[in-house]
Amino acid sequence: MTRINIKWGREKKSFIFNDRNLPDIRLGELRKCCHDWSNVPLGGLTLIYGGATMKDDNAPLSCFGIKPNGQITMMGTRPTKADISTLTTHGDPEEYALIVKIQQSLEKTLDLVAEHFPRYESAVQSYISSATSSPRPPPRGQEAPPPPPTRKQLQDAHMLLSETLMKSLLLFDGVVCKQDFEVARATRREAVKETQKFLDSVDDMNARVKECDRQLKLQQQQQQ
Repeated sequence: MTRINIKWGREKKSFIFNDRNLPDIRLGELRKCCHDWSNVPLGGLTLIYGGATMKDDNAPLSCFGIKPNGQITMMGTRPTKADISTLTTHGDPEEYALIVKIQQSLEKTLDLVAEHFPRYESAVQSYISSATSSPRPPPRGQEAPPPPPTRKQLQDAHMLLSETLMKSLLLFDGVVCKQDFEVARATRREAVKETQKFLDSVDDMNARVKECDRQLKLQQQQQQ
């Protein structure tokens, strides 16, 4: 007999699998049990053990390092009938789960962009300005402006933003929507469009920095 303990917010549930061990129980089977118990749509139901998200419904529970009487945390929201009716195409809770997943992922992406994109844009402008103009001493009584960012700092900032945006695009691409999930499909298209717009802007600024470096190198070669 195997007992699996689930914690979902303040609620707890133990599932007992008679005459079966962890290698004989698939993650998908446990997620289905959690779905039947909580009414959280499978598309929005996540199980976490030891701080790691459990993925691959076909994998046996033994591959996740679960110990006897270990506790698994369940994440997910049980939608109301009003939520499902208002947001979905035909009132399918699984479509609702996909919509919420896309919206939450996009929100996280936009939060990071709002924090780092303006800094990167300002740093790029400062770098190009300092590279293309002669330094001037500050007016008397005023402090010297901060030094321009280094090429390494710009490279790190670009990598952070571009990798985050690419991961978001891959996540949206991995969200499989049924043909009749029209609202979910439209939500995914808008999320991809919004994310791609920022990725194009980040890549464009990186291209401007590279062009600035190229022009400086040409000038130095001509002066030699």
